[in-house]
Amino acid sequence: MTTLKSLVATACFFCTGALAADDLPVEPTPNVVTLPSEYSKDWIFAQDLNFVEPVGGKIVVLDVAADTRNYKGAMNASLFASFTQSTTRPELYSAQTFYSRGTYGDRIDVLAIYDTATLSPVDEIILPGGKRGQTMSTRSNLVMSGNDRFAFVFNFTPAASVQIVDMVERKLLEEIQTPGCSQLYPTGDTNFAMQCAAGGMSVFEIDASGAFQKRHDTEAFNDIDDNPLFVKYARINDVAYFPTFLGDIQPIELKDGTAKPLESWSVLTPEEKAQNWRPGGWQVIDGGDTDGLFYILMHADGVEGSHKNGGSEVWVFDPETRTKVRTIPLPNWGITIAVTRGETPYLTVTNGNFELDVFNAKTGELLRTIGGGATQHAFQLFPVE
Repeated sequence: MTTLKSLVATACFFCTGALAADDLPVEPTPNVVTLPSEYSKDWIFAQDLNFVEPVGGKIVVLDVAADTRNYKGAMNASLFASFTQSTTRPELYSAQTFYSRGTYGDRIDVLAIYDTATLSPVDEIILPGGKRGQTMSTRSNLVMSGNDRFAFVFNFTPAASVQIVDMVERKLLEEIQTPGCSQLYPTGDTNFAMQCAAGGMSVFEIDASGAFQKRHDTEAFNDIDDNPLFVKYARINDVAYFPTFLGDIQPIELKDGTAKPLESWSVLTPEEKAQNWRPGGWQVIDGGDTDGLFYILMHADGVEGSHKNGGSEVWVFDPETRTKVRTIPLPNWGITIAVTRGETPYLTVTNGNFELDVFNAKTGELLRTIGGGATQHAFQLFPVE
């Protein structure tokens, strides 16, 4: 009985204290927080494809350098959208698809323009014909020209073409037929290159007004049958580094509106070749840190078809000396990688649980894992440029 009386007395004491406390102020609603118009280079965009309900896909803005409150906001990215960012205007772009009845009805494709501070849509350009390539997200389905004026949108029906959009005037200019070619790699101020089925690259010459002039084809260099290039690449200054399925690196100089294949080389030692180390994953390579290095996701015991399996390690290379400078073992199997562009680069890895493992890229130390539903299926990552 004494114990019961003590418990009741204690409970009453805390109740009295709670009643005596000042009431919390009423929170204003709505309460909308804005972001800076220019983002930190420690931030990334994580594309949540939302495989459960793709119409609800989104681009999530994350601060991967922070210990807490990594989530900054999100914007819509419906039905396997394509995404890119402006480097001279406070704008983000997403090529998306909608249907008049949500999941069915008349199709409409748009290139949506979002404000970086509010992540709200501020305008859109209609992309006619229902041709937008609804593929798994890559960084090369929607790109900006070198002078940041024109957006190039990859179409696939399965006929391949590219729509050119003037993002200053906010209008569609024209559509270029690009048979046998896919993915977009800017070169010079206004041109872009594409990988093509014949094993070479084609450069599409665009003038200052955004009008297509002519196409230039390189000689074949891509061994499509036996050792093809990934379409993903790491760009460092004017050189794009494309890995092959068997672990070679094919540099392509994207400069002055041209595409020039350079000498290829292997990332593998004879011992690593014997162990069948190979690149694998979705965004399998990235570069552009302050040291001019590239990072590549690797797995052992590779076989035909394992190029999308992911990897257990990230290898870091100096492309100038063609040497490996460090190996970063992954505690969780990796699918996609990205490296931030700030003074202290962070390697972010989408792991097999669709969480984001964040490493100090210079030391390989695992700093944190961002999970808890910040994204559902962050299959593609984009560093803030």
